[in-house]
This record gives sequence, C-alpha cells and structure tokens, in this order.
Amino acid sequence: MKGPYRLFIASPDAEQWERLFFAAPYFTVLGSEKIGERAVREIGRLCPEAAVVDSVLVGMDGMEALRRLSRMASPPRVLFVLRAEALAMTEVPDVCVQYAYDHPHLLVTEARKAAERPLPALARSGREIRERITEEMLDRLGVSPRLKGRRCMGCAVSALACAPTLADSCSQRLYPYVAAVCASTPQAVERAIRTAVEDTWLRGSLTEIQRLFGLTVDAERGKPTNAEFLTLLAEHVRRETQRRMMEFPG
Repeated sequence: MKGPYRLFIASPDAEQWERLFFAAPYFTVLGSEKIGERAVREIGRLCPEAAVVDSVLVGMDGMEALRRLSRMASPPRVLFVLRAEALAMTEVPDVCVQYAYDHPHLLVTEARKAAERPLPALARSGREIRERITEEMLDRLGVSPRLKGRRCMGCAVSALACAPTLADSCSQRLYPYVAAVCASTPQAVERAIRTAVEDTWLRGSLTEIQRLFGLTVDAERGKPTNAEFLTLLAEHVRRETQRRMMEFPG
C-alpha cells in the first residue's frame, strides 16, 4: 500500500479532525479550512491526493464545493462527510465515498479507502475532454494506431493527467490500472507501452517530439523511459484539459 497520502480537510470541525489524521501514518495533512471558498482555492493550489469535504461549510454547502472541485483537471480523491442535517439532500453524490457523521471513529478508515482509489471519482466530469485531448496528442506525435501499445499508452496518459501520483510507482499502481482497463496484465502493458515509445521515438513526428520534449532527437541520445514519456504527455494533457474545462464549463 502506498503512503502517506497528502490530505486536505474542508470542514467547520477541521481542527478536531486534523488530530485524528495526524495520528495516522498513511496521511500527511497539508492543511484545513472551514470556509468553503478558501477550501476549494487551497485544494486547487496544493493539489492533495485526497480531501475530506464536509457537507456543511462556512459560506458554501458541500455539494457546491464538490461541483467546483469536479471542474479541476486533477481533482482530489474525496471523502464526502454527510452530516445528519444534510441527509435530506436530493443530490447525494455517487462520486465519492459517503461517511455517516455520527461515526467519527470511521473517518480515517473511510478516507483511506477514498485515497486508495486509482483515479479520483470527481474526474469523471472531465473524462471525455481528457480522452479526446489524449488521442489528439498521440495523433500529432505519430503514435501508430496499429501498435497494441497505442491503447495502453492513451489509457496511461489520460489516467496520469487526472492522477499524477500514479507515476510514483508505475509497476504497482499505473500498470495494474491500465491492465484492468485494457484486459491485460501489468507486465504486458509495460512491454506494449515500451514498444510504442520506441517506435514513436524513431518513426513519429520529429517536430512534435522536439516541441514537447525540448530535445534534439538523434540516434545517439537514449530514448526516454516509459515514466518520463507518459508523465510529460500527461502534463500537457492536464493543462489543455483544464483550459478547455474553464472555457466550456458546461
């Protein structure tokens, strides 16, 4: 299990909850905020892997906070804390783990479950945009559609664009996720992506490779590793996804 997870807490009871997470070895608390507007802004600035979001915030309800977080290209994995007074919500989200406010001893356990998800559930709102941008970039690079690794590469880049920390351990986190999506094995995914990287580096668009990697590509220079190649493409996809989501928020 990976850890510690970088966490932000958005709740009027943040100080009390922080004490629970400080004692948990698999969480690093980046900060907390009770005012909804500030909490959303800080989450966007700090980019935590996980966030605990209260259904009741100062100046904003939890659902509005979730809507704003879902418009981020790389949203956190969220534990949504549903208080008793908010149980009448007709729009209870299915995008995050729900937690009964009457059982605070479960808070850390449920937050850990949320943090261990491969992808943030809130990233669903930008999925189509992100996947379309990924395919556009692979086309520009000249990644051959005949390669088996093209689909694996696209899936990996799209995943990293919304969950960059998957690259912290490609073998334990990224490749297993891609393998599950592509009905393959982590070892086969790694080999397929490696073949696609090497083929693209030799036969792809030199102009686009130079533009993205900022390198003069020649026969003597070693090819990038899978992680280097995927991470750089994912960063470009993330930025373009955020730009389009802000431009067309609907």
